[in-house]
Amino acid sequence: MAKVRLHYFDMLKGIAIFLVVMGHVLTMCIRDIDSAVLFKFIEKIHMPIFFFISGYFTYKLCEDRKINTPNLFSRAKQLLIPFFVVSTLWIYYFPNSGLQSPFESTWEGLYFSVGKNGYWFTLCLFEVVLLYSVLTPILSICRRALSRIVIILLSCTVLYALSKFVLPEQINSLIGMPLLCEFFPIFMFGVLAKSEQNTFDKIVASDVSITVSLLLGSVLMYFVCWNWEFSVSIEIVDLAKQFLYICVIIVAIAVVKPWADRAFGENSSNGNFMARLWEYLGTQSLAIYLLHYFFLFPMAVFREPLQGMNLNLVPTLIVSVFFASIIIVVTLGVAHIISKSKLLSLLLIGKIK
Repeated sequence: MAKVRLHYFDMLKGIAIFLVVMGHVLTMCIRDIDSAVLFKFIEKIHMPIFFFISGYFTYKLCEDRKINTPNLFSRAKQLLIPFFVVSTLWIYYFPNSGLQSPFESTWEGLYFSVGKNGYWFTLCLFEVVLLYSVLTPILSICRRALSRIVIILLSCTVLYALSKFVLPEQINSLIGMPLLCEFFPIFMFGVLAKSEQNTFDKIVASDVSITVSLLLGSVLMYFVCWNWEFSVSIEIVDLAKQFLYICVIIVAIAVVKPWADRAFGENSSNGNFMARLWEYLGTQSLAIYLLHYFFLFPMAVFREPLQGMNLNLVPTLIVSVFFASIIIVVTLGVAHIISKSKLLSLLLIGKIK
C-alpha cells in the first residue's frame, strides 16, 4: 500500500529552514544584534521542529510489532559524509567570505567546539538516531505508553548526568553533548507521538491543549529567552526549554496541519501556492542547511539603523525575510546543479540515489 504523504510536516520543515536562514542573516550577515526579539524567538522554534519530525519518521514497527532499528549506515551516508565534507570546505571558504561568524570556523572549532562551525545539526542528528537505535530493544519490550515514557525520561536523565558530572569538557565539546542533551528529548517526543499517533492527533486538535500550549509557551519563551532576570539555575532553564519545545510543536502542528489539509485536500487539485512553496523548501531543507552558509554575505550597514530602532520586531523581520529569500533562491539553484551528479549529491547535500 502506498504511503500517504504528510504534507504538513514538509511545510513545517520548510518554514523551519527559512527561520534558520533568517537567524543567520541576523547573526552572521548583520552581526552583533543577537538581542533582537525576533532572533530570540526564532532560535527557539526551528530546531525543535526538525528533531521532532525526525523522531516521528524514524519510528517504525516490524511485522511482529517490535520497533525497527534505524539503518545507521544509510543515516551515516546522509548525515556524516556531508558534515565532514561541507564543514571542511567552509573552513577554507570562511576567511574569504567577509563574514563575522559567532562560530569558530577553524579545524579546532570543528572538532572541539559544540557548534562545529555551524554544522552541528547533522552530527547531532546522527548521534540522536544512534542513541535511539540502542534504546529500540528496550522500547520494543514496553507495550504501554507509560512504560515507554519512563524509559525515555530515564535515558534523558542519564544522558544529562553524563554531560554534567561524568564526561570531561573536551569530550563534551567533541561530541556536542550539550546539544545532544537538548534535542534528544524532543526527538524522542516525536517517536512517542508516532507510536501513540491517535492520542497525539487528538491532543494537537484539542482546543484546550492548544490554548494551554499558547499560554504556557509564551511564559516559557520569556523565561528561557531572558532567564538572567530570574534567580534560577541553568538546570531549571534547560528543563523549561523542553516544555517550551513541546508547546512549540503542538502550536506549530495545530496551525500548519489544517492549512495543509485545505491546500492538499481532495477538493484542491493544485494546492495553494504558499503551501506548496513551504512544502518544496521542506523537501530541500537538508541541502539548504548544508549550502546556505556559502551564500551569506556581510550586511553590517543595517546594524546601526536596527539598533537605533531598539531592534524592533518589524524592521528586523522585514530585513531578515528579504535577504533570507534571496540566499535561499541562490542556494536552491546551486543545489539543483549539484543534484545532477550522484557523487556530489552525496558529498555536498546528503542525497542518496
